Amino acid sequence: MNNKIPMELKEKQELQRQKTINTVLRAIDELKAEGFDIKIKDLMEYTGLSRSVFGKTHIRKVLMDKGIVATKADAIVDDKPSGKMSKEQKLKLKLKEKDEQIRRLSAENADLKSECELLRGRLFLLMQRQSME
Repeated sequence: MNNKIPMELKEKQELQRQKTINTVLRAIDELKAEGFDIKIKDLMEYTGLSRSVFGKTHIRKVLMDKGIVATKADAIVDDKPSGKMSKEQKLKLKLKEKDEQIRRLSAENADLKSECELLRGRLFLLMQRQSME
C-alpha cells in the first residue's frame, strides 16, 4: 500500500496556501494603508478567514514577519505568569498590566471630561435661550 500523497494533491495544497498567504498580505497592506493597528480579529473580519487559519505555520510566519503577532522570543516575555516565574517577574508583569490599565482609564477619563464640558456648554446655551423667551 502506498502512503505517499499524490503530487496533484500536494500542488493543490500549496496553491491554496499561496492564495491564503496572498489574501492575508493584501489585507494587511490595505488595513495598514487605512491606518489600522492590525489585530488577528481585524484580519478575520476583513478576509473572511477563520481563526484557525491564523494559527497555521505558513500564516503565522507571515504575521510574525509583519509584526502583527509576537515572535516566540517576545511571547516568552509577554506571557501571563506561569508557575516557573519568580515572584519578582510576576510582580513586574502585574505592574505592567496595572500601568496599562491606568493609561487606558486615564484616556477614557479625559474623553469623558471633554464630553462633559461640551454638554455643559450646550446646557448653558439652552438655558440662555429659554431665559430670553
